[in-house]
Amino acid sequence: MTELLSGFMLPPGLILILGAFLLPQLEGKARYAAVLILPVLTLAMVWIVPDGSNAFFRFMDYELEPLRSTAEGRLFATIFAIAAFGGGLYALNKATVLELSAAFFYAGSAIGVTFSGDLITLFIYWEMMALGSTLVLWANGGEQPGGRKGNPRVYAASMRYLLIHLFGGVVLMAGIVAHVADTGSISFTAMQPDNIARWLIMIGFLINAGAPPLSAWIADAYPE
Repeated sequence: MTELLSGFMLPPGLILILGAFLLPQLEGKARYAAVLILPVLTLAMVWIVPDGSNAFFRFMDYELEPLRSTAEGRLFATIFAIAAFGGGLYALNKATVLELSAAFFYAGSAIGVTFSGDLITLFIYWEMMALGSTLVLWANGGEQPGGRKGNPRVYAASMRYLLIHLFGGVVLMAGIVAHVADTGSISFTAMQPDNIARWLIMIGFLINAGAPPLSAWIADAYPE
Protein backbone atom coordinates (compact mmCIF):
# COMPACT_ATOMS: atom_id res chain seq x y z
CA MET A 1 0.00 0.00 0.00
CA THR A 2 1.25 3.46 -0.85
CA GLU A 3 0.65 6.30 1.58
CA LEU A 4 1.52 9.91 0.81
CA LEU A 5 3.36 11.35 3.79
CA SER A 6 4.23 14.87 2.77
CA GLY A 7 2.99 17.72 0.63
CA PHE A 8 3.61 16.87 -3.00
CA MET A 9 6.48 18.68 -4.68
CA LEU A 10 7.41 17.86 -8.26
CA PRO A 11 10.94 16.45 -8.58
CA PRO A 12 12.62 18.71 -11.17
CA GLY A 13 13.90 15.80 -13.26
CA LEU A 14 10.36 14.71 -14.07
CA ILE A 15 9.93 17.77 -16.31
CA LEU A 16 12.56 16.46 -18.73
CA ILE A 17 11.46 12.84 -18.38
CA LEU A 18 7.85 13.68 -19.22
CA GLY A 19 9.09 16.03 -21.90
CA ALA A 20 10.94 13.13 -23.52
CA PHE A 21 7.57 11.50 -24.19
CA LEU A 22 6.05 14.80 -25.34
CA LEU A 23 8.63 15.60 -28.03
CA PRO A 24 7.55 12.85 -30.49
CA GLN A 25 4.00 14.25 -30.37
CA LEU A 26 5.16 17.70 -31.50
CA GLU A 27 6.35 18.88 -34.88
CA GLY A 28 8.19 21.82 -36.36
CA LYS A 29 8.44 25.00 -34.31
CA ALA A 30 6.45 23.50 -31.43
CA ARG A 31 9.11 20.80 -30.99
CA TYR A 32 11.93 23.33 -31.30
CA ALA A 33 10.30 25.47 -28.63
CA ALA A 34 9.82 22.49 -26.30
CA VAL A 35 13.47 21.44 -26.70
CA LEU A 36 14.57 24.87 -25.45
CA ILE A 37 11.84 25.60 -22.92
CA LEU A 38 11.79 22.30 -21.02
CA PRO A 39 15.41 22.54 -19.77
CA VAL A 40 14.77 26.16 -18.70
CA LEU A 41 11.67 25.08 -16.76
CA THR A 42 13.71 22.30 -15.18
CA LEU A 43 16.46 24.70 -14.17
CA ALA A 44 13.87 27.05 -12.68
CA MET A 45 12.34 24.20 -10.68
CA VAL A 46 15.80 23.16 -9.44
CA TRP A 47 16.19 26.58 -7.87
CA ILE A 48 12.56 27.00 -6.77
CA VAL A 49 12.71 23.91 -4.56
CA PRO A 50 13.86 25.22 -1.15
CA ASP A 51 17.20 23.96 0.13
CA GLY A 52 16.66 21.27 2.76
CA SER A 53 13.11 20.45 1.64
CA ASN A 54 11.97 16.94 0.79
CA ALA A 55 8.99 14.94 -0.38
CA PHE A 56 8.43 11.32 0.52
CA PHE A 57 5.81 8.60 0.62
CA ARG A 58 5.47 5.22 2.23
CA PHE A 59 5.53 2.14 0.02
CA MET A 60 5.02 -1.13 1.88
CA ASP A 61 7.43 -0.92 4.83
CA TYR A 62 9.73 1.73 3.39
CA GLU A 63 9.70 5.49 3.06
CA LEU A 64 10.73 6.49 -0.45
CA GLU A 65 12.14 9.98 -0.80
CA PRO A 66 12.12 11.00 -4.48
CA LEU A 67 13.05 14.57 -3.60
CA ARG A 68 15.68 15.72 -1.12
CA SER A 69 17.10 19.14 -1.87
CA THR A 70 20.75 19.72 -0.95
CA ALA A 71 23.31 22.28 -2.05
CA GLU A 72 25.42 19.59 -3.74
CA GLY A 73 22.43 18.04 -5.51
CA ARG A 74 21.30 21.45 -6.75
CA LEU A 75 24.77 22.14 -8.17
CA PHE A 76 24.85 18.93 -10.19
CA ALA A 77 21.20 19.30 -11.24
CA THR A 78 22.00 22.80 -12.51
CA ILE A 79 24.86 21.41 -14.60
CA PHE A 80 22.63 18.70 -16.09
CA ALA A 81 19.84 21.18 -16.90
CA ILE A 82 22.26 23.60 -18.60
CA ALA A 83 23.80 20.69 -20.52
CA ALA A 84 20.32 19.62 -21.68
CA PHE A 85 19.64 23.15 -22.94
CA GLY A 86 23.01 23.44 -24.68
CA GLY A 87 22.76 19.98 -26.21
CA GLY A 88 19.21 20.63 -27.39
CA LEU A 89 20.18 23.96 -28.95
CA TYR A 90 23.13 22.39 -30.76
CA ALA A 91 21.13 19.39 -31.99
CA LEU A 92 17.90 21.14 -33.04
CA ASN A 93 18.41 20.53 -36.76
CA LYS A 94 20.87 17.64 -36.49
CA ALA A 95 19.37 15.04 -34.17
CA THR A 96 16.41 12.74 -34.70
CA VAL A 97 13.44 13.05 -32.38
CA LEU A 98 14.44 9.73 -30.81
CA GLU A 99 17.88 11.09 -30.00
CA LEU A 100 16.43 14.28 -28.50
CA SER A 101 13.89 12.34 -26.44
CA ALA A 102 16.53 9.89 -25.24
CA ALA A 103 18.86 12.73 -24.26
CA PHE A 104 16.08 14.44 -22.28
CA PHE A 105 15.17 11.13 -20.63
CA TYR A 106 18.81 10.68 -19.65
CA ALA A 107 19.23 14.24 -18.34
CA GLY A 108 15.98 14.07 -16.37
CA SER A 109 17.02 10.77 -14.82
CA ALA A 110 20.43 12.22 -13.90
CA ILE A 111 18.69 15.12 -12.16
CA GLY A 112 16.46 12.56 -10.43
CA VAL A 113 19.59 10.89 -9.05
CA THR A 114 20.86 14.19 -7.63
CA PHE A 115 17.59 14.71 -5.74
CA SER A 116 17.13 11.10 -4.58
CA GLY A 117 16.97 10.67 -0.83
CA ASP A 118 16.76 6.88 -0.70
CA LEU A 119 18.60 4.00 -2.32
CA ILE A 120 15.57 2.53 -4.10
CA THR A 121 14.68 5.78 -5.85
CA LEU A 122 18.34 6.32 -6.68
CA PHE A 123 18.61 2.83 -8.19
CA ILE A 124 15.52 3.38 -10.36
CA TYR A 125 16.82 6.69 -11.71
CA TRP A 126 20.30 5.19 -12.14
CA GLU A 127 18.95 2.44 -14.39
CA MET A 128 16.81 4.96 -16.27
CA MET A 129 20.02 6.86 -17.02
CA ALA A 130 21.52 3.70 -18.51
CA LEU A 131 18.43 3.21 -20.68
CA GLY A 132 18.44 6.82 -21.85
CA SER A 133 22.12 6.85 -22.77
CA THR A 134 21.78 3.54 -24.63
CA LEU A 135 18.86 4.95 -26.63
CA VAL A 136 21.01 7.94 -27.56
CA LEU A 137 23.55 5.53 -29.06
CA TRP A 138 20.85 3.53 -30.83
CA ALA A 139 19.37 6.72 -32.28
CA ASN A 140 22.79 7.76 -33.54
CA GLY A 141 23.19 4.39 -35.23
CA GLY A 142 19.90 4.59 -37.10
CA GLU A 143 18.91 6.60 -40.13
CA GLN A 144 19.92 10.24 -39.77
CA PRO A 145 18.05 13.42 -40.80
CA GLY A 146 18.10 13.90 -44.56
CA GLY A 147 18.09 10.17 -45.24
CA ARG A 148 21.75 9.68 -44.36
CA LYS A 149 22.66 6.22 -43.16
CA GLY A 150 23.72 5.77 -39.56
CA ASN A 151 26.94 4.17 -38.41
CA PRO A 152 26.46 0.37 -38.19
CA ARG A 153 29.23 0.12 -35.59
CA VAL A 154 27.16 2.14 -33.15
CA TYR A 155 24.63 -0.65 -32.55
CA ALA A 156 27.35 -3.11 -31.54
CA ALA A 157 28.99 -0.50 -29.31
CA SER A 158 25.64 0.37 -27.73
CA MET A 159 24.97 -3.27 -26.88
CA ARG A 160 28.35 -3.55 -25.14
CA TYR A 161 27.60 -0.25 -23.40
CA LEU A 162 24.22 -1.56 -22.24
CA LEU A 163 25.68 -4.83 -20.96
CA ILE A 164 28.30 -2.97 -18.91
CA HIS A 165 25.62 -0.74 -17.39
CA LEU A 166 23.38 -3.72 -16.65
CA PHE A 167 26.28 -5.46 -14.92
CA GLY A 168 27.00 -2.32 -12.90
CA GLY A 169 23.30 -2.13 -12.03
CA VAL A 170 23.28 -5.71 -10.79
CA VAL A 171 26.31 -5.03 -8.59
CA LEU A 172 24.68 -1.86 -7.26
CA MET A 173 21.40 -3.66 -6.58
CA ALA A 174 23.22 -6.46 -4.75
CA GLY A 175 24.94 -3.89 -2.57
CA ILE A 176 21.67 -2.09 -1.82
CA VAL A 177 19.89 -5.34 -0.92
CA ALA A 178 22.76 -6.35 1.37
CA HIS A 179 22.85 -2.89 2.95
CA VAL A 180 19.09 -2.89 3.63
CA ALA A 181 19.28 -6.42 5.04
CA ASP A 182 22.11 -5.34 7.34
CA THR A 183 20.77 -1.96 8.50
CA GLY A 184 17.04 -2.03 7.75
CA SER A 185 17.38 1.45 6.21
CA ILE A 186 17.12 2.61 2.60
CA SER A 187 18.20 6.19 3.34
CA PHE A 188 20.84 7.49 0.94
CA THR A 189 23.53 9.08 3.09
CA ALA A 190 27.32 9.31 3.17
CA MET A 191 28.84 5.83 3.49
CA GLN A 192 32.23 4.40 4.38
CA PRO A 193 33.28 1.26 2.44
CA ASP A 194 33.62 -0.77 5.63
CA ASN A 195 31.59 -3.85 4.69
CA ILE A 196 30.78 -5.92 1.61
CA ALA A 197 27.43 -4.19 1.00
CA ARG A 198 28.97 -0.73 0.82
CA TRP A 199 31.85 -1.99 -1.28
CA LEU A 200 29.35 -3.41 -3.77
CA ILE A 201 27.47 -0.10 -3.86
CA MET A 202 30.70 1.78 -4.50
CA ILE A 203 31.81 -0.67 -7.21
CA GLY A 204 28.41 -0.41 -8.90
CA PHE A 205 28.77 3.39 -8.99
CA LEU A 206 32.34 3.17 -10.29
CA ILE A 207 31.39 0.77 -13.10
CA ASN A 208 28.50 2.86 -14.37
CA ALA A 209 30.39 6.13 -13.95
CA GLY A 210 33.34 4.75 -15.89
CA ALA A 211 35.73 5.73 -13.11
CA PRO A 212 39.27 4.26 -12.98
CA PRO A 213 40.18 1.46 -12.80
CA LEU A 214 36.84 0.40 -14.32
CA SER A 215 36.83 2.83 -17.24
CA ALA A 216 38.16 0.79 -20.18
CA TRP A 217 34.69 0.52 -21.74
CA ILE A 218 34.41 4.32 -22.06
CA ALA A 219 36.80 4.41 -25.02
CA ASP A 220 34.66 1.81 -26.80
CA ALA A 221 31.24 3.45 -26.55
CA TYR A 222 31.62 7.20 -26.15
CA PRO A 223 33.45 7.95 -29.43
CA GLU A 224 30.46 6.45 -31.24
